[in-house]
Amino acid sequence: MTVAHIILLKVKPSLTEDQAQDILKAVASLHEQLPGVIESVHLGINFSARSKGFTHGFTMIFKDRAALETYDKSAQHIKVVQETIRPNIDDLICLDYDIADYSIPRL
Repeated sequence: MTVAHIILLKVKPSLTEDQAQDILKAVASLHEQLPGVIESVHLGINFSARSKGFTHGFTMIFKDRAALETYDKSAQHIKVVQETIRPNIDDLICLDYDIADYSIPRL
C-alpha cells in the first residue's frame, strides 16, 4: 500500500528565508540520492494562520512501508536530518500513513 510521510518544521526565528529554503532543497535532493525509494516529494512554506508556528513542510510518497523504512535508515536521510534539519529547527511533527484505497486520485 502506498505511504505518505508528512513533516512539519518550525524553523528557528534566527534563520533567513534562504537558509530555510536550503533545508527544503536538502530534503528534495534525497529523491535523486535514493533512486527508486522516494516516489515523489512536495515541499513548501506555510501561509496559514492556523499552523501553530510551523513554518515549512514537506510530503513524501513511498510505494510501501518497506520503502519508507529504507529511506528512514539510509545514510543520506540521517545526514540531512543530523546536519541540516535538527540544528535549524525548534520543533518537528511527523505523520506517516497508508494512503486509503478511496483516496482521489488513487496513488
